[in-house]
Amino acid sequence: MSVFAGPLFALALLLGAAGVLKLAQPDAAVRALRTAGLPGADLTVRLLGAGEVVLTALVLVYGGRVTAAAIALAYAGFAAFSQLLVTRSEATASCGCFGVDSSSPATRWHVGLNVAAAVLALGAVAWPTDGLPDVVAEQPLAGVPFLVLTALAGWLLFAAYTLLPDLFAAIDDVRADAEAAA
Repeated sequence: MSVFAGPLFALALLLGAAGVLKLAQPDAAVRALRTAGLPGADLTVRLLGAGEVVLTALVLVYGGRVTAAAIALAYAGFAAFSQLLVTRSEATASCGCFGVDSSSPATRWHVGLNVAAAVLALGAVAWPTDGLPDVVAEQPLAGVPFLVLTALAGWLLFAAYTLLPDLFAAIDDVRADAEAAA
């Protein structure tokens, strides 16, 4: 088993969740595409979401260099899209990546997270992993700790994309209020 198995599976879970949410609620991603100056339609977003779900399934079932490279390319593409959205909207538009408008806009934080995710997935290209069934079979306690930690890592990634930007904005507001009061 590769040291990158857990991180790769967590990145795939995040991608799959984003895909499911885009399939269910494509409107926010359609707006984000249009804001970035790209063609956006429900069908486009739903196809993107379906592709994310399929890629997640392939990573989880089979693993390997090719699927890890596809995850790296996906996150690199998200980094480029996030940068385009930040530039075109002056950091005021939601990326729509999780199917709904978030309260916080896409920022350079999103760009950096996507770049880091792409680099992490490249680690799984260099040191590939098997699929989840094979990895779990090699784990102690029927793989339960590995599965729990991988799911937790996926949730923490989700929080990094959705909750931390709001926290950073709140901190900036408090600083601005403190400076104004001083």
